[in-house]
Amino acid sequence: FPMTSGVQLVDIDDNGTFKYILIKVMKEGESFLILRGYGWAEYHDDIYQEISARLEAEGFETECRGGGRIQHRAADKNLKVYGYSQDFGRADHAKAVELLKTKYPSYEMSWSNEGY
Repeated sequence: FPMTSGVQLVDIDDNGTFKYILIKVMKEGESFLILRGYGWAEYHDDIYQEISARLEAEGFETECRGGGRIQHRAADKNLKVYGYSQDFGRADHAKAVELLKTKYPSYEMSWSNEGY
């Protein structure tokens, strides 16, 4: 992704179960997806508000492409992606796993549309 302009594709908490969202980031006709997931967020929109404000300040346009949850078990090198966002609907969990593999290539990963 030459267009990512220093934007990290994936940023999530090191451990635990937390909400995540996919964000479509756009600039000058190009676009790419990023994933953000944090335990501090009570709502998926909390993550979107913070990240979109930061990116828009750098001249990007953003669009939330849904959310869900991630269970990150660092000791087991395991990531599980599931659920959905009441605010934004269900993210494409398969795409989320693709992105996560760029940062955690040695992890075992699974996804499911079950759960909330």
